[in-house]
Amino acid sequence: MASKVHQSSTFTSDFRAEFEASTDKLLRRQFVWFASITGAAGLILCGYDLASYFTGATISHFFNLGRADDAEKSFPWQAVLYSIVFVAVHAAAAYAAATRRFASHAIERLTIGVVIFDAVGQILVRRLGVEPAIGMSFWGTMWVHSVAAIFLPWSTWQAARAGLIVYACYIAITCTYTDPISSKLFRIAFFPLLVAPGTVIAWIKHTSRYEQHKLTFFQRRYADVRRELVDARRIHEALFPPPRITRSLRFSYEYEPMRQIGGDYLYANWFGPSGRDETNLSVVLMDVTGHGIPAALTVNRLHGELERVFAENPEIGPGQVLDLLNRYVHLTLATHSVFVTALCLKVNLKTNVLDYASGGHPPAFLRTIDGRIHELNSTAFVLGACGSDEFHADPQSLHFGPGDALIAYTDGAIEARDRTGKMMGVKGVQKLVAFGNPDPAGGWTRTIRHAVESHRYGPPADDTLVVEISRNL
Repeated sequence: MASKVHQSSTFTSDFRAEFEASTDKLLRRQFVWFASITGAAGLILCGYDLASYFTGATISHFFNLGRADDAEKSFPWQAVLYSIVFVAVHAAAAYAAATRRFASHAIERLTIGVVIFDAVGQILVRRLGVEPAIGMSFWGTMWVHSVAAIFLPWSTWQAARAGLIVYACYIAITCTYTDPISSKLFRIAFFPLLVAPGTVIAWIKHTSRYEQHKLTFFQRRYADVRRELVDARRIHEALFPPPRITRSLRFSYEYEPMRQIGGDYLYANWFGPSGRDETNLSVVLMDVTGHGIPAALTVNRLHGELERVFAENPEIGPGQVLDLLNRYVHLTLATHSVFVTALCLKVNLKTNVLDYASGGHPPAFLRTIDGRIHELNSTAFVLGACGSDEFHADPQSLHFGPGDALIAYTDGAIEARDRTGKMMGVKGVQKLVAFGNPDPAGGWTRTIRHAVESHRYGPPADDTLVVEISRNL
C-alpha cells in the first residue's frame, strides 16, 4: 500500500509541476500583453483628454474635472498625473515579467497587484472628485477585473482573491463618503456582483485549461509508456533462446504474451561432454504468477539465476535445477506473493533418455514414434510455496528416441475459452497431440497455437507459450 501511495504521489507531483510550469510560462506571456495593452490604452485616453481640453471638443472625454456648475473646464492635471503613474506601473510590470525579474512564485502576486492597482486607483480617482464620463471607477472595476480574467490564466481562487482585496479597499473608501448609510450599504452589497463575472470567467478558463493539460499529460505519458514497453519487450524477448533445428533434433517454440510483455519464459542450454559437441539439451519452461511488467521483471531475475546455475554446472539435472529454483523463489519472491510453475527437461541424444521434473506446471506430452502418448505430470509443488526442507523435486526419466516428440506449454493454452466459456483444457491439447499432425512448416508449436486461436473467443486471457522438442529420424 505504501508503494502505491508513493507512486500516486510521485505521479501527482509530476503533473502538478508540469501544470504549474505551463501556467507560469503562460502567465508571464499573457501578462506582458495585458500590461502593454492596458498601458497603451491609458496613453491613448490621456492624449484624448488633453486633445479635448486644448481643442475644446464637446464629445465625451476620459476625465471631466469640472463640476456641473463650472463655467470653464480647468486643465486636467489630475488625469495626466494619474495616466503617467498608470502607464509607468504597467510598463514596469510588463518589463519585470518579460525579463523574469520575478520568480515563478512571485509572478502571480505581481499580476494580482497590478489589477488591484488599476481597480482601486479608479475608485480613488472618483473619491478625489474626478467625475468619469465614460463609465470608469465603479463599473470600471468590473471591466478591469473581467479583462484580467480573460487575459491571464488565473485560477478561480486567484480571481476571487483579487476581487476580495479590491472589495476590502472599496469598503474602506466608501466609508469615507458623507452619503447616507443606506446608500453606502447598497454600494457595499452591490459591489461583489462587479467582480463575479471575472471570477466566473477565470473558473471556466482554468477548468478548461486544466482538463486539456491533463489530457495532453496522459497522452504523452501513454506514448512514453508504449515506447518503453516496446524497448522492454525487445529486451525481454532477447532473453529467450533462438529456435534450433539440427540433424538429429528440433527445438522450436511460439510465444504470445497477453500484453506487450509477459511472464512466461523459456531457457535452453546446449552442452556436451567436452563442452563443444552439443549432444545434450537442458530446457526450463516457466510461468510466473501475474501478467505484464511485474511478471516480466520477475522473469528477468529468474533468467539471471538460471544463467548462474548452468554456468556453475552445465550438466546439472532437472531435479537439482528445480530444487535451486524453488529455493530462490521461496527466499526472494514468495514474500511478494510471487510464485512460479516450472518444467525442467534434459535430453541426452546418445542415451535416448529424457529426464524431467515439474513444479506445479501443466502436464507436457511425449508422443512416441508409434503414436503412444505419455503424460509428464507435476512431480513437485509450485515453486516458492514451501522451503527447501519440504520440497522434493522427484525427477523422472523416459525413453526419448528418434521420431519421438515432446510438446510442452503454459496455462494460456489450456485456459483459452470459446464463445460459451468452455476451456480448451488439458484433454483438448492431449487429444490434439494424439490425433493431430505437426504443421509441415511450423511443427507442433504452430499446430497447437492455431488450435488455441481457433478455440479462443476474444483476446487472450493469459500468456501462451508452446514448446516442441522432437527427435528427427
